[in-house]
Amino acid sequence: MRTEAEKRAASEAFQAELKANQAIYDSFRYTDAQREQVIELIAKAMKVIRGEASFDSLTQRMPVIYVGKGQQPNPSTLHLLNAKFLNEWTSIYVNTIPRRDGKPGFEPAHFQIEFKPEIDMQRERLENLLELKVVHGWRSEGGNLQYEFPQLHGRRPFNGGVFHYSPLKQPQDDFEIEVVFTFLNGPDKNPYKATQLSDIAISRNYLTPEQIKQRDDKKLGHLPRCRRSAAPALMTRANGSDQCI
Repeated sequence: MRTEAEKRAASEAFQAELKANQAIYDSFRYTDAQREQVIELIAKAMKVIRGEASFDSLTQRMPVIYVGKGQQPNPSTLHLLNAKFLNEWTSIYVNTIPRRDGKPGFEPAHFQIEFKPEIDMQRERLENLLELKVVHGWRSEGGNLQYEFPQLHGRRPFNGGVFHYSPLKQPQDDFEIEVVFTFLNGPDKNPYKATQLSDIAISRNYLTPEQIKQRDDKKLGHLPRCRRSAAPALMTRANGSDQCI
C-alpha cells in the first residue's frame, strides 16, 4: 500500500504530465501543407457522400482504425479514419448504412471532421470549393447562419456560429446533401468574421417518396415523367404515344 508521500508524488507527476501535454496542444499550429490536405480531403468527401466516388477513395490514404456504432443517421456504423497526418487529437469519420438495394456492402451517409485544435480556414473558400448555396442571414429566414454561440460565464467568448448549407446542385437521387460548418473565436462579435473552423459535416438527408415527388414536380412542372427508374426522365410524344427519353 502506498504511503501518503507516494500518493502525493504520483499526483504531482500526473498533474505535471497533464500540464506538459496541454502546453503541446496549445502550441500546435497547422502547416500550410496540412491546410491544403484538408481542402483536398473535404472535396473528396463531398464526392463520396454525393455518390460520385467510392468510400475506398477516402481510406486509401487514411485507413479505418476503428469500427463502431454511429450516431448519424441512427442506426449507422461509424468508421473512424486515421488522422495522424494532422495530429493525434483531430477526429475524422464516416458513418455508413447497409446498401438499400439489398446487395452486400454499405453506402456512406455522413462525413465529419472534428478539428482539435481548430484550424484557420476561410469560410468563403469552403463555400466555393463545395459549390454551396450562400445566403446571408438566419436559417429560419432562408439564410445560412443557423445559430450563434452564447457567451458562457467564465469561458472565453466564441464569437462564432454554425452555418448550414445546401449545394447549388443537388444529386438527382433519393437523398439531398446538407453541409454544416462550425466556426469559433472571431475577432469581434460578428460570426461571419470567425475563421477558426472547429467542425465540418457533410451528410445525406434521405427523402420520402412524397418528398421526391414534390422535388420532381417542382423541377419538371407539368411535364410527364417516366417512373421506371429512380431518376425521373422526360417523356416525348412519338407516333401518338408518350415515350421515355
